[in-house]
Amino acid sequence: MQNRITQLFDIEYPIIQAGMVWTSGWRLASAVS
Repeated sequence: MQNRITQLFDIEYPIIQAGMVWTSGWRLASAVS
């Protein structure tokens, strides 16, 4: 996935759902990242 943010910070694998850790637990967030 490439966009301006990933190109600006040279991010190869963006963690899209990291914010879900607070609502659904760290296991779900780590499984989908």
